[in-house]
Amino acid sequence: MTPKVSFITGVKNRASDLKEMIQSLIDQDMTEWEALIVDDHSDESIEAVVTGFHDDRLRFFQLPEGLNGVSCARNLAINHAQSDILLTADGDDVSRPQRARVTYDAMIKNRYDAFYSNLEYFSADNKKWTVDYQPFVADLLPMFNFITNPGTAYRKEVILEVGGFDPNFILSEDYDVWLRFLKAGAKFGYTEEILVNYRRGGGSISIQKFAQTHEYIQKARIKNNFPPINIEKAQNLATPEIAAAILSENGRKLWHDDRYKVSKEDK
Repeated sequence: MTPKVSFITGVKNRASDLKEMIQSLIDQDMTEWEALIVDDHSDESIEAVVTGFHDDRLRFFQLPEGLNGVSCARNLAINHAQSDILLTADGDDVSRPQRARVTYDAMIKNRYDAFYSNLEYFSADNKKWTVDYQPFVADLLPMFNFITNPGTAYRKEVILEVGGFDPNFILSEDYDVWLRFLKAGAKFGYTEEILVNYRRGGGSISIQKFAQTHEYIQKARIKNNFPPINIEKAQNLATPEIAAAILSENGRKLWHDDRYKVSKEDK
């Protein structure tokens, strides 16, 4: 059976979370899927977790010596994927049962090259919450990455055409990819339906390395030849809630463009 969709997973340790993630794939209400799970040199036995499910739709790979990080892991999985529709499935997140079906149907019907959904966040102490959701606006994306990485899908043909994930990006690697999709004229789609439960905790890398995240956001803009960006214009493009978040004190620190200088036109 050729799968209709391929789940792409890079994982390093956290075997117990991985079990929960894989179980959420087993529970999909569409059966024609595969999952490519790439172990990024874990200290735990990731292969034992994968093979323990006894499901031949689960395909295990070990990242070769000399390669490491989520970008390399995803690229390896992408290259081995048998379907053209690829879904991000990080090792500690949970896909809702309808995710594969809803994503496949939307991408086939509308010929989307990339697709994202809303999320529900959850923590180790079982707290659950949602955040404000931004529909796709092309002119907003260079200012702010509103695409929900755990809920994304993309076409293999397009991700390969734009060069895959950049191993030089240890943060914001997804933002770099979406900017390349945007420059390539890709067609983006979205649903406000919640398709993924996104695990969050105090150890989030974006919280620990706020300044470094800003640095990689800036690198993504420069690498992809976007001119200096005035994020103040987000208030004319984003939903009111998202605009307020971008232009808050922390939002400005994260998303402002270090190259941007105020001109007479912007005053």
